[in-house]
Amino acid sequence: MKTYDSQEKQFQVSDPVDIYFQCISTCDTKDGKCISRCVEILKQNQG
Repeated sequence: MKTYDSQEKQFQVSDPVDIYFQCISTCDTKDGKCISRCVEILKQNQG
């Protein structure tokens, strides 16, 4: 299980897709950097 801290919100999940959705839910839809960071987290966990 991994812990991620996205915009001062911590969450622990074991499923990469859940990690992605929890991360993306903390982003403003206009914040491309936040969204990109979530996509990178998903890619790292899928590999």
